[in-house]
Amino acid sequence: MLPTLRDQPAAPRHQGLLAASAGHRRTGMSTWARAALDRSEKLLTLCAPIDTDIASRAGSALTALTPEELHTAARPAELLQRARPDRDHGLGILVWADAVISATSRDTHEEIETTLARLCRDHRVSVLCVYDRGGERRRKRDGAGSEHLDLAVGRHLDGLQEQRLALHRTGDSLYVDGEIDMSNLDVFATALRALTDTPSPTVHIDMGGVTFLAAAGVRTLIRDTAPYRDRGADVEIYATPHITRILQLIDIHRLPRLHLICRGVSTNTI
Repeated sequence: MLPTLRDQPAAPRHQGLLAASAGHRRTGMSTWARAALDRSEKLLTLCAPIDTDIASRAGSALTALTPEELHTAARPAELLQRARPDRDHGLGILVWADAVISATSRDTHEEIETTLARLCRDHRVSVLCVYDRGGERRRKRDGAGSEHLDLAVGRHLDGLQEQRLALHRTGDSLYVDGEIDMSNLDVFATALRALTDTPSPTVHIDMGGVTFLAAAGVRTLIRDTAPYRDRGADVEIYATPHITRILQLIDIHRLPRLHLICRGVSTNTI
């Protein structure tokens, strides 16, 4: 049986946050920065404002790159190539994706994300990339977390946190925690589509941490795994008894190549 999201290692790596509002963004950035300082990491920020208390606490251990510096740099990703933790400290990198994209471009930000993933893999580096979801006070322009959702979801396999939903991916397995409703169907759908890009003959969707599943979420699950199942691959869904009953009511378990496995019930594939 697959482990749940809460059973996964908690080591911070290349993580993402989909901020629902400016307040949510500020709180997420501040909480993460404090945790990085608690781990004795130095801080590097990319277009990400932090509060004065954190700046004061970090002191000379804080390096801030502004939108203007990124805009004028020939290759912004090259600035990160020189970012290395020293022998005694790790390095925490805090990124505000909306400001980076505005100062440069989506392609440049994607290059930065690739560089960040490499740094996390090869060095003592932890990263939080914050994407605004948009829509606060009915703004005309969506945030990067809506406009570039594929980038936010696809680049943060170590963990992506939305206001009500948390996602984590390892290989051919997607772990889902929280509530799936109309506010985050696009996040869930994008994660499912990214998962079905894997060449594995079977993908696993662990919904053991899901506490609420709207009917539209079930339809999304059916629709966005269909291309994969149509290619002859199997989809295994792990769920609690409560979520299993919801899925059974819509007869999802009767679809070809889709297997529903109820947690807490002895290896019962329906």
